[in-house]
This record gives sequence, C-alpha cells and structure tokens, in this order.
Amino acid sequence: MNHRNKSRIMFEESKHFSSGVFEVQDSSWKFKEEVAETAISLFKRDGYNNVTVNDICKACGISRSVFYSSFNGKRSILEYMVEKPQHNDDKSFMKFAHADNDFERIWQLFDRFITIAYDFGPELTSTLFIMQFESPEGIRTAIHALDDLFATLANNCAKAGIIDTEEPPDLLSRIATDLVCHELYVWCSQKGNFSLRARARQYAEVAYHVKPEYRMPAEQRDAL
Repeated sequence: MNHRNKSRIMFEESKHFSSGVFEVQDSSWKFKEEVAETAISLFKRDGYNNVTVNDICKACGISRSVFYSSFNGKRSILEYMVEKPQHNDDKSFMKFAHADNDFERIWQLFDRFITIAYDFGPELTSTLFIMQFESPEGIRTAIHALDDLFATLANNCAKAGIIDTEEPPDLLSRIATDLVCHELYVWCSQKGNFSLRARARQYAEVAYHVKPEYRMPAEQRDAL
C-alpha cells in the first residue's frame, strides 16, 4: 500500500472526519459556502454585533426562510467556518498526503485554523473566543476535536525518530493545542501585531519535542 493510500485510510477511519469528506461537493454545500463567505465579509466590514440576519439575507438575495434552512443564525455561520478544518477536499487531502512527514501533517492541521484567523482578522477571531466562553463551542473546542488524530500522528513521529520524548503522544497533543490557542488569543488581543503563523510553528515544534534536524529553519519560519 502506497503512502497516499495509507494517509487516506487514516483520514477516513478517524471519527473526527466525516465519511463523505472526499465526495464531490454538492449544490447545498456551495450555497452554504456562498452565504457564509458573504456573512464573513459583512462581519469584517461592519462588525459582528452590527450585522443582522436580515443584512445577510439582503446581501445574498435570499429570504430568511432560505437562510434558516442552512443556518440557525449568525453564530452558526462562525461555527460552520471554524469546523471546516476538520473536513477535507481533494486539494487539502493531497497536500496532507504529500507532506514530508507526520509532524508536517500536524502542522498543516494547525495551519488550517491559523488561516481562518488571518482571513477573519483579529477582531472577528476574538468573537470565536467569546463564543467559547458562552458555550462549549468555539475555536479551542474545534482544534481539540482533532486531539486523537494529533496523538496518532505524534505517535508515528516518535516511532520515526522525528520527536524525542517519552511523554505520551496524547499529552503532547493537548499541550501543543493549548499553546497554539493561547498564542491565537494573544494575537487577537495585540491586534495581530506579530506573525501568528511563525510563533505557532515555533511553539508546536517545542511542545512536540521535535528534533533539531526536523525543525523549520529560523529564517524560513520567520517568513511564514
């Protein structure tokens, strides 16, 4: 069995990834994407609290009943967006399958959430943390939903000699996720005045005890 097929099986067997993640995306998915992208643009321009469902419907040219057939409200749009990294299209799967090693796969999963933060910007990303305080749903919960997959990949890294530690992989994964979440929070509070991607990469390497020869060179990391 080649490496690509092994990676696909790992993804398909993980309970954190839906069984249909590799299927062709249908029209309902495309509709949700269009509504969500329009809403995010409004949130970024006018502020999350200043945008109503009516504003979103008007911008999309749809009725409220059509909107509520896909989303329960504004909050569910953010929940939908923050859960997207748990799913895969062909492009993201191919990138995952062709990564150099399993730590790079761990990094790719983290980077999906970081990409959301950059796309949202610090102010809207802060709303994801507010959501976390108000209910179990939020960006920290979304990232921790992948803990089992992170642990599997970390265990593979230990066997391959990529990381050097006797700590349990599941513990390393939780620590790394919390470190990345903390830096995401700091990035929001400081209005995005540092490279979140560069710092998260550095902290993930430290948290997972990645051996020096597998770490990203400082110059390359700082350019992230």
